[in-house]
Amino acid sequence: MTEAKKPLLYFVASQPMSVVAFLLPHLKGLTPHARLRVLANTQEADLLSRRGLDVPVECVAIERHIRIWQDVLALVALYKSFVVNKPDAVHTITPKAGLLGMVAAWLARVPVRVHSFTGQVWVTRRGPMRWLLKAADKCIAALATDVLVDSPSQRAFLIAQGVVRPERSTVLGAGSICGVNTQRFCPSAEVRQAVRAELGTPADVLVCLYLGRLNRDKGVLDLASAFGQVAKAHPHAELWVVGPDEANWFEQMQALMGDANRQVKRVGFTPEPERFMQAADLFCLSSYREGFGSSVIEAAACGVPALASRIYGLTDAVKEGQTGWMHEAGHVQDLAQQLHTLLANPADLAVKGQAARQYAQTVFAEEAITEAMVQFYKKRLNETTV
Repeated sequence: MTEAKKPLLYFVASQPMSVVAFLLPHLKGLTPHARLRVLANTQEADLLSRRGLDVPVECVAIERHIRIWQDVLALVALYKSFVVNKPDAVHTITPKAGLLGMVAAWLARVPVRVHSFTGQVWVTRRGPMRWLLKAADKCIAALATDVLVDSPSQRAFLIAQGVVRPERSTVLGAGSICGVNTQRFCPSAEVRQAVRAELGTPADVLVCLYLGRLNRDKGVLDLASAFGQVAKAHPHAELWVVGPDEANWFEQMQALMGDANRQVKRVGFTPEPERFMQAADLFCLSSYREGFGSSVIEAAACGVPALASRIYGLTDAVKEGQTGWMHEAGHVQDLAQQLHTLLANPADLAVKGQAARQYAQTVFAEEAITEAMVQFYKKRLNETTV
């Protein structure tokens, strides 16, 4: 098939980080079979070309937060692009890009309109804002011809909440938006030694790792409180807090940890999360909401088991009692008790870590999820060469 006859597929995201983190494997898999174009809020026209992908990137100023006038301008820009270029399919990720992209694609009569749900902000909200955000998700699902959900438990939740319909929603493989790159995320004794040396952490210290954006919904205050309770009993344990902090959440964590701050290491945003996972012994995610625990399976691929909250999304990433442990979300005492038990039994961490790696490799390998995406578009576009 000539390049001109290949179907034209648009991907729309609000942030370039989402494109790189979630779409890169799918773009690589679809490139031989479709003409691709990415619309995102970025001035980096070479966002993908410098990563070896010949996929055009165009800037559409889709803001993460509600900005009425900017949102209207972004909607108009999306609509114009769809009308002029006539894509065969539009695929959106993240809530704001999903709402604006699905409205624009529906207005432009794009035949295949796909949105990927990766978690619901409104789950932890109350009052009018919860209603508004949930209504936005319902609108996205109503305008889409197909909905992809990145975990079976999240899909069940969305169906129960009346957000998506069973016949128009599906999960690729066993879940996750793009799987885990097991070549990048893998155990490394050399990296483990190097990172610990950089942070001044001895080889025999048990490292509990939190890696991600710092905010309340991620349960970072619960983790800080729990670690503060058990740290004195485990002087050879440390908590590493790695990730961007947009609202001074780490200061609140420090206040809760008290004397335990002596056993805490802080690192900001890192483009190499695998290095810290390879150096850790236990991955901690006490979140209140997750579409799927991508960071959990990345840590698992590095041979690191997880202690995570028992919520939809995470229950798909952790096989409780086999690849990790789970606690009641928001229950600090439950979290602290389990943390205390695990730090007292490092041999169990190693055993569960091996099982976690096997689980990540066999169930969530990036290649399998990418192939599922290719097959999805092959079916939806009725194009045998995709």
